[in-house]
Formats: sequence, C-alpha cells, structure tokens
Amino acid sequence: MLAHLSGFVIAFLGWIPPLAIYFARRGRSPFIRHHASEAANFQITMLIPYVLAGVAFFGLGIFFPSLSWIGYLLIALVWIVSIVFGVLGASGANRGAWSRYPVSIRLLK
Repeated sequence: MLAHLSGFVIAFLGWIPPLAIYFARRGRSPFIRHHASEAANFQITMLIPYVLAGVAFFGLGIFFPSLSWIGYLLIALVWIVSIVFGVLGASGANRGAWSRYPVSIRLLK
C-alpha cells in the first residue's frame, strides 16, 4: 500500500519508493511483487507528463511569461491524476484485490 501512496507525496520523484519496495520485497510474496510493480510502472509512466508539463511551464515562462500559468496548471493536473490513481491502487491493495492501473507502461513484471 505504501508503494501506491508514495507517488503523490513526492510528486515527480514518486517512482523511487515503489521501485525500492519492488526490489527489496519482490521475493516475499506475489501479491507484494504485483502491487509494487504496478505502482512503480505507473509512477514511471507519470514521469512523461511531468516532464512535458515542466517543459511547458519553463518554456512558457521564458518566452510568454503571462502564459506560464498553463504549465503550472498542467503540473497540478498530473499531480491530481497521480493522487487519484494512487489512492485507488492503495485501496485495492488494502482490500486484497489484484488491481491494475488503467494507464501504465508495463516495464516491470
């Protein structure tokens, strides 16, 4: 459950705790391995929109300072999506369900 919830606490560095949990605890049980890999895959996938929103924020801030709020809004939107899906994943893990994130690049199995 901690792997799912760590993503919105640390924002764009949220992939580090689930990846650490995956490598440290993957041999304990298939359930822990599944949820740690799901959380890590989702947080690594979320890096893409975070980077794009950050580029938009800085690019607009440099070239069109009055429009930099758009990049800030994009970053906030990605963070909210990370919170919603993280809470859904954590509640599924807490119930004992083998849940999957709907939008995720499957890098870890």
